[in-house]
Amino acid sequence: MNESNHLPAQIKTVWRISALFNTLLAAAVGVAGLVIYHFWDYQWWVYAASFFFVIAIIDFIVETSLVPYRYSFWLYTVTDDAVELRSGFIFRKLVSIPIARVQDVTLSAGPILQSQKLQEVRITTASTSHRIDGVEPSVGEQLRKQIMKLAVEVGNHDV
Repeated sequence: MNESNHLPAQIKTVWRISALFNTLLAAAVGVAGLVIYHFWDYQWWVYAASFFFVIAIIDFIVETSLVPYRYSFWLYTVTDDAVELRSGFIFRKLVSIPIARVQDVTLSAGPILQSQKLQEVRITTASTSHRIDGVEPSVGEQLRKQIMKLAVEVGNHDV
């Protein structure tokens, strides 16, 4: 069996920035609630806005505190017959993607991933899509070529 790989350390920064954006979105909903209360004087909007502010703060604390845990237990492995994605310690998850079912491997990078010089690897099958959150561009290209090469080889043997 091939060696399991961790994600690069820069992914922690990406997850923290993502947590910050989620918090800002929830806080923006809270601000909208306060604006509605100010103009229309609906008392329950103050409670709704307070709820969103509290949720935003709790979400930020939980997400940022779980970043080291998430990083420690997120692994991926490419074998001759499957791509395996492992995550979690308390709530363990192992996803095996059979190479014979792989239809496409896509590399993408949004602005946050690009700022950290990372790419997302999306592995698509007929029924669903799985992703490796972020890898360095050279590793991403290597994974794409390796998985597609294995998929083509398996496809040629099935015929």
